[in-house]
This record gives sequence, C-alpha cells and structure tokens, in this order.
Amino acid sequence: MTKLRVAVIGAGHLGRIHTRLLKTQSEIDLVAVADPSPAAQQQIIDEFGVNVVSDYRKLIDQIDAAVIATPTRMHFEIAQELLNAKVHTLIEKPLTDSVTDANDLVKAAENNGCVVQVGHVEQFNPAIKSALGLVGQPKFIQASRMSGYTFRSTDIGVVHDLMIHDIDLINSMFEGELVETRATGVSMFGHNEDIAHARLQFSCGGVANLTASRCSFEAQRSFQIFGTDGFANADLATNKVTFVKVPTWIQNKKYDLLDTTPEQQAFIRENLFSKILPKSEIEVPQTNAILAEQQDWLDAIRTSQPTRVSVQQGAEAVKIADSVINSINAHSWSESSAGQPSSETMPQAPPTLLPFPLNADEEQRRRVA
Repeated sequence: MTKLRVAVIGAGHLGRIHTRLLKTQSEIDLVAVADPSPAAQQQIIDEFGVNVVSDYRKLIDQIDAAVIATPTRMHFEIAQELLNAKVHTLIEKPLTDSVTDANDLVKAAENNGCVVQVGHVEQFNPAIKSALGLVGQPKFIQASRMSGYTFRSTDIGVVHDLMIHDIDLINSMFEGELVETRATGVSMFGHNEDIAHARLQFSCGGVANLTASRCSFEAQRSFQIFGTDGFANADLATNKVTFVKVPTWIQNKKYDLLDTTPEQQAFIRENLFSKILPKSEIEVPQTNAILAEQQDWLDAIRTSQPTRVSVQQGAEAVKIADSVINSINAHSWSESSAGQPSSETMPQAPPTLLPFPLNADEEQRRRVA
C-alpha cells in the first residue's frame, strides 16, 4: 500500500505534538514540518529529526495531506490553498474565527473532494462516550473549562480557544438548531475575552450552561450531562465518570417521596445515593485522543469515509461561537449617570493588575505571543 505523504504546518505546541504522534505511524510518510521561525525549525530537527521548511507552499506538490496547527487567524488562507490543491487537511480547532471563512472552507472541501477533520479532540475522549452511553437522551448540560494564562492562542478569545470544545460537544448531542444565546465575558489581559459564560438553548429544548476561563487559578475540564436516565459528571482531565442512575419508578413518578413518614424520610436521606439514586464511579481507560483523531482522519482518507468531526461540524461550532461573542459584545455591564447603557460592553482589567512593571523585552515578548 502506498504511504500517504503528510506534512505539519506550524511548529508550536500543538504542531510538535502532531509531529511526535505522526512519527509513530508507520503507514504514513512525514515529509516535513513548515514554520517560518528558525528557532522553531531547529527545535523540530533536534527533537524529531524531521525535515523542515520555512514556507508550506514549497510542500504542496509533495504531499497528500497536511495538519494545520498554526495560529487561528492563519487557518483560512492556508486551508483554502491546500484544499484547492486537493490536499486533505486536519485543521486544529477552531476551524476559523469567521463564519464566512468557515463556510467557504466547507465549499472548498466539497468542491475538491477533500477529507477534512477539525481538531475538536474531545470527541475522541472516552469519558464523553462513556457518559453519553449512560444518561439516555441529554436534556441539560453544564460544562466548565478553566486554565491558567499560557500566552498561547492570544490571537483569539477564550470562546474560540477553550469554550468551542464544549460548544462542539453540545452541538453534537442536541438535535435541532440553536434558538437562544445569552452570554457575558470579560477581558483581562488583551483585546479578546479571557473569561466567558454562555447559556445556549436549542430547538429540541436542550439547554447548556458553559463557562470558560484562561486566567483561572485552578485547571478544570468538567462536563456534566443531565439526561432521561440519569446524571453523569465526566472529568475530562482524569477520565473519571460519576454516574447517578434515575430508576424507572422515579422517572414515571410512581411514588411521591414527599408523601412519606418521618422514618421513611430518614431512610431516604441515609440511602439517597446508594439505594434510591444509586451512584457509581467509572474509570475510563486512558487513551491518546490526538492520536485517535489523527488515525480517524487518516483512515477516512484511505476509505473515503466521513471523519468524526467534519468540516461542516467545525463550521457549525464557529457559528455558535460567533453568537456567543456577539452576545458578550452586546451585554451592558453598567449604566451612565444619564441612565443610558455605557459604551463599554466588555470591561478591561486595570493597568495596575500586574504586580510588576514590564520592561521593554517583556513588553515585546507579550506582543509577539
């Protein structure tokens, strides 16, 4: 079987992860990694011994497929050029930061017969699959995704950076269209939102509350699903799932637990999560979700089967993210003395937030990051 010729475009954090994992796959030929930074190129050579180029365009006629792991603002131009050259792509999330650009990439992929996977890697997290298999039909979802400030993905806000993982998940779980978006957010360090909260409602009645922060003192990736058969909390960092089963007799409202004797109430209190609503802890086997994502993409190229996260699904996530950002920007935090909404819709952190002044080198580093 002829090996697929693959390149990685972008040698940052995710680009290096993709490079390392692709090197483990014997059925592909990793042609090169493209990045304009000499320092990044040298790091790739030192760590992986892979060929490097400064311009991805030099590789287009040498490859069958490429992973795009550049800053988000560069996704559209690179992906469009590759797709028009009939190069299959794995595009890191988000697909783009523009609904129009995302829709154009959908058309480019369809017109050129290209296989596209969008890097919503949580679709490959076994904790999500396990939780979904337990709860029945999802009705309400609550997700929290927190991290410290890493200086990565500063060209986009936290909605496109972190929240979009959960946006993609809920969009795959709820049927119908998004009908209502309410959101608030604040910017701490730059021009984009760093903390955001959104309430999304779909035409099927499903509701989701999403919170994301990239300046949190505690890392968290929690995804809670309330469904027809029970409740599951998936800790996406540890791959542990806590499940509370709702028995059929409760679902059917066969008994009124409020119409009970004091003795029965005492029994219920003592045994609520053992005999009434039995709780179980499920440990899901650890897997490498990015590796699974790559393998799904490569298999789809070979077999002409759909990818787990299609370009259409990636574009839908961008559309929902756009509605969240628009709601954040439309939100009024304060009123002027005249009683009219302030023109400041997203509060900025005060310049004295940092406990030390930035010198010239640090200021330049922040602008570059």
